[in-house]
Amino acid sequence: MSSAISNLPPPEPAAGFGELANCGVPRSASWRTLKNRIFLGICIVVTAISVLLLVVLLGSIVLQGTKYLTPSFFNNPPSRKPALAGFMPAIWGSVWVCFFCMVIALPMGVGTAIFLEEYKPRGGTLWGGLLKRGHSFVQLNIRNLAGVPSIVYGIIGLTCFVRMFGVFGSPNVAMYDSMRVLSLKSGESVQATLVEETDTAYSLMSPLKGPLTIAKSDVDSAREVYVHTHHFELADGREVEGKLRSMDGTLISIDPGARKANIEFKPSDVRAYASENAIRLGNPDTFFFLRLPLGGSVLAGALTLALVVLPTIIIAASEALRAVPNSLRQGAFALGCTRWQVVSKTVLPSALPGIMTGSILAVSRAIGEAAPLLVVGGFLFITFAPRNLMSDFAAMPLQIYNWAQRPQEEFHQVAASGILVLLSVLLVFNFVAILVRQLFQRKLS
Repeated sequence: MSSAISNLPPPEPAAGFGELANCGVPRSASWRTLKNRIFLGICIVVTAISVLLLVVLLGSIVLQGTKYLTPSFFNNPPSRKPALAGFMPAIWGSVWVCFFCMVIALPMGVGTAIFLEEYKPRGGTLWGGLLKRGHSFVQLNIRNLAGVPSIVYGIIGLTCFVRMFGVFGSPNVAMYDSMRVLSLKSGESVQATLVEETDTAYSLMSPLKGPLTIAKSDVDSAREVYVHTHHFELADGREVEGKLRSMDGTLISIDPGARKANIEFKPSDVRAYASENAIRLGNPDTFFFLRLPLGGSVLAGALTLALVVLPTIIIAASEALRAVPNSLRQGAFALGCTRWQVVSKTVLPSALPGIMTGSILAVSRAIGEAAPLLVVGGFLFITFAPRNLMSDFAAMPLQIYNWAQRPQEEFHQVAASGILVLLSVLLVFNFVAILVRQLFQRKLS
């Protein structure tokens, strides 16, 4: 029987089977080796072109920038003369803005990543299913936000932080009326416009009492306020409010806004006066000073840059947490640890190298951002370093942009010097990221 079966002719292949079978026949070894070499050659050519362009670009910057890269370049403020131009205010402005950006964005980003990865809903119930869908929606939008152009975050920062939606008035201090509030030793308080100040007395113009002269010996304390709206109650029952146009001993002029005509009345017609002041906490000459709205200040710039880097920090921290083996979590739970103990004692230390690396690289991106800072009010030319969070500021990218757009060739060389400083700072941050990663990996191992 077996010999009969072996003598049977082989079955005919189905139609098209031969063509399909030929698809699986391997090519010769020489052809595959040739393809590999062609692909390797393409990769080498592309890499060589990229490196060559980078070398040419860096070489031209080094050749132009070394001329002005002197110690005075790091100590002097900007100048209209290239030989005297310095980078000091821009360096300190970037340090202030990026430091507070990191202080704001790093805890928020890592905390958000921990919540999304370690406390995500598990599903199983109707409510759990809805929460799981919401969790996936939030993660999707965070990844989309990482690709949003930084200029969009600048517009958001201008609306939310600089102007604060107009709730507290104009962010420009020049739009307010400066007045003095004097607390007298008699217990009385006087708010008036300062006319003249001498060593012994204040000359004031009060909305209620007209011209006043108060000796400094009678003053317990004096402070400056910025008024954006004045409120007057007149003797004839009218209520007038608006900006102060002018005030003297005979006439007060108020601009009510909305393109209405100015309202004028005599100081003797005023029965009551009140004002709406800009919110100011602390002394402008000290570090602890806050003003609402924030205006184009260091804090507004830091908050805007925090929005720029926050999605990147969240994504980097989430990936680092996800890379921690689940067996570590299960082992900690088996020993009776709570979820927070598992996260803080086991998961977070294991994910710390990846979190720190991603965070430092995100902050190094913030140092090179110019568009959002330009939108929120960063200065292109400023001669002093910030003193507090409400100070005006410059930044290294903004100052480089200011020099690069000037027609003089010397300023282009000064801009090249600024680029070298900025590149050095970025390289230091990247080097620190590598060291941090290696250090924590060595400790964990």
